[in-house]
Amino acid sequence: MQDQLNILIVDDEPGIRVTLAGILEDDGYNVVVTEDGEKGITAAEKKNFDIAFIDMRMPGINGIKTFKEIKKISPNTIIFFMTAFLDEDTLNEANKLKAQEILYKPLDVDLILKILSTI
Repeated sequence: MQDQLNILIVDDEPGIRVTLAGILEDDGYNVVVTEDGEKGITAAEKKNFDIAFIDMRMPGINGIKTFKEIKKISPNTIIFFMTAFLDEDTLNEANKLKAQEILYKPLDVDLILKILSTI
């Protein structure tokens, strides 16, 4: 089923975008990558994504706002937050939004692939 899943990656760090996209594409997923929240929202307006990986801390539109906007467009998209640092207020907000999971950087690719294999 994984080759049928469309995945959106929204992260301002080029290394994260390239690495995660490459691994997911190699595993058969259809991946679209954007470097900020605004472009991530625009991508979600143009295409239906099954899953989105969203960095919580980005310049411009942050991950929380990006999450909310993508959920308005596509309520069934499963969203994972990614972060290198998480303060208590942001964690509480993320929990209220009911993200699928918060993934900490550096990302554990094996864990991500394992999670995706269950979806």
